[in-house]
Amino acid sequence: MAMVELRRMDNRFQADLWRDALLGRGVDCRLRGFHDTAYDGLYVTQKGFAMLLVDEAQLELARQIDAELLALEAPPAADVLALAQAIEHTLLGAAASQADLEGHVAQCLEHGFGAACLSPWLVGRAARLLEGSAVTLCSVVGFPLGIQTRAGKLQEALELAGLGAAELDVVINRGLVASDRLDEAVDEIAAIVAAVAPLVVKVILETSELGPELTARVARAMAHSGAAFLKTGTGHFGPATTADVALLRQNAPGLGVKAAGGIRELDQAVALLEAGASRLGTSSGVQIIEQARLRWPAED
Repeated sequence: MAMVELRRMDNRFQADLWRDALLGRGVDCRLRGFHDTAYDGLYVTQKGFAMLLVDEAQLELARQIDAELLALEAPPAADVLALAQAIEHTLLGAAASQADLEGHVAQCLEHGFGAACLSPWLVGRAARLLEGSAVTLCSVVGFPLGIQTRAGKLQEALELAGLGAAELDVVINRGLVASDRLDEAVDEIAAIVAAVAPLVVKVILETSELGPELTARVARAMAHSGAAFLKTGTGHFGPATTADVALLRQNAPGLGVKAAGGIRELDQAVALLEAGASRLGTSSGVQIIEQARLRWPAED
């Protein structure tokens, strides 16, 4: 079986998207990475992430699938705005300063991001900076481990609501889940939802730590908490994946899904949205939007 090049992939997420589509249509394919590629005993650096190879006998079908995928990647320029609206531009670093906040808010306003997701201590000033704008102010509760007491989380949520936050991403107590006390974890979230209503509450599950079976169980339970969204994770324990997004959508169909963790490339963002996410939490929002504008230029 001879393998021939179909195209070169820009990054891992684009490579995964193409590979899955080809394999799903019965086309045998391989990825040959460019990292540490040996040639005559020398290591050479090549542009891109990998070379996508397909069975030469299936090249015609592979080219058809390739063209279909490229067409999907080129939506109208208006979709750049839709993508920006889906992004919650994140500033949660422990050393993020007031100057960082001002720069971050300026980016949110310039690019039209749907929300700014900020550390609790920055919320009061951010509320003043964002006043009158279309950018939603989001913060976190129990971040990043979720190990605070129920009363502690409730107090934090109420304080953030008073400071001007409109949305809260609340980390569940995975210790309760591991102790077979899932009902208590759900009650904790339900109490916060009721206390800060009508604020939007998103539940951070940490899917990479829970695993698929437990993630599905927790998602089904949290569907009854009153929360508006389930969020894949904090980003501290692993990246967001399309499989996790799909799993959350399947098990809690009435809730939105926010994907967060390691989202740095346009192809990854598009794949997560196509998998069912309606929000993307990322500190790379500017980079992603700049990639989108280059790939989807506005028409005159």
